[in-house]
Amino acid sequence: MRHIPRANLFAVIKAFVNGKPVDQIAQEITLPAANQTSHGLYFRLHFFGWSVCVTRPETAKYLLMHTDIFPKLSTTPAQHARRGTVVGKLLLGENVVLLAGKSWKEQRKIVSPAFQRSLPVQVFGKLTQKMVDIMSKEMGAIDVYDITQRWALDVLGEAAFGFHFQALEDRDNEWVTRYNYIIESAQKPLYFIFPSIERHFWSWIPERRKAHQEVSKFLNMMSKMVQEKREALGKTSTDQPSIRENEKDLLTLMIEAEREGQGRLTDEELLSNLCMLFLAGHESTASAVSLIIYHLAVHPDIQQRAREEAIRIFGDNADILPTIEQTRELKYINMVIKETLRISSPGVSMMPRVASQDTELSGVFIPKGTRLAIDMYDLHHNPKVWKNPKQFDPERFAPGGEAEKLGGMPWAPFGGGERQCVGMNFSLIEQRISVSMLLRKYEWCLPEDSIHKEKLVTRAAGIIKPLDLFVLFTKRY
Repeated sequence: MRHIPRANLFAVIKAFVNGKPVDQIAQEITLPAANQTSHGLYFRLHFFGWSVCVTRPETAKYLLMHTDIFPKLSTTPAQHARRGTVVGKLLLGENVVLLAGKSWKEQRKIVSPAFQRSLPVQVFGKLTQKMVDIMSKEMGAIDVYDITQRWALDVLGEAAFGFHFQALEDRDNEWVTRYNYIIESAQKPLYFIFPSIERHFWSWIPERRKAHQEVSKFLNMMSKMVQEKREALGKTSTDQPSIRENEKDLLTLMIEAEREGQGRLTDEELLSNLCMLFLAGHESTASAVSLIIYHLAVHPDIQQRAREEAIRIFGDNADILPTIEQTRELKYINMVIKETLRISSPGVSMMPRVASQDTELSGVFIPKGTRLAIDMYDLHHNPKVWKNPKQFDPERFAPGGEAEKLGGMPWAPFGGGERQCVGMNFSLIEQRISVSMLLRKYEWCLPEDSIHKEKLVTRAAGIIKPLDLFVLFTKRY
């Protein structure tokens, strides 16, 4: 791979160990490597091992649409090395995100229809209203990521599992504290870079031993949830309350799909998919909504325009629960969400593909067996793709705007092609409802002493999320 520019290995490891945020790594290390050539490919080591990274729209689209040449890689050496680690036990099971080939197709037949049938807007609206009520009782600036994380957990519980986490009422409840501890443990740089240390010696290290114990407890709690749901659905239909199809939780729909002959997930496969959903549906959504709040706080003119749209569609001075039809009218708010997911996408890279044969990509020779991944952050921030990529501008996503004119796949927070995230519409509608309800109830801004006054400050590892983002909210009615 010497014909492809390489991001300096030691610079990447040093940046990660020192806790540099992804925007700084991109500006100092990866984008300079990517932009040495016209094709925008570069070579680097990341979570999945050494991979060719893609940073141009046309190349991204070709990679994602040609799954015969670039199928998803189901098992990488890096994934194998993490079996038995905290992150391995939590996420690296048999699930629809990681699998490929026949196994993926069999799971997709159950998981994808569940997401298509389930759009529980009443759940989204009621829990957003609960979040608004709790915020109304807070004094001073509100820790935005804390409240959105607890809200997202409650939404995930009811919409995905039919379970009440009650995180909004109790920020210190068992689910919240255990999950946060596990995620923090999974992102420790030493074990992230050198998983073999954890795999072989975790039982000797008290801190790591506790992390593994917490993962076991978490998985047992999730397994119990699955078992109780199976038992509840095993009762006669007359014992079950009547629920509209779109308001059923995802776990119910997946189990019903099994009984309707669409396929079957073992308890282990179902658990693995729910754990992956926990990360994607909780962490990513909480981060996305908190970052939308940030960008609207520092752009009051955009905030006001978005509010005017919400008032026009939902009315003013009264609490409401949006309908699915109304959410489709939120054109400008949808542009705000898309621009947030471009400039501050919670994910930074996609699961890798692998070249199934010797081939070319953007005129560059790619040997058989090469791993390839779309560097989502660099794609979304590349000055050779976007005009003024550091500027927050929802108009990029207006009809006929910059995003449409670019061609290829310049915006890819949910991936693309047949492996596009099955929860994309679920997440986008959840965001539209929460943001529009907040806009009608509040105006907001950053405090004068905010660490985000000059620029957004994010946490260093894993999913991009704001660090200590406190916001002042003022009630409108």
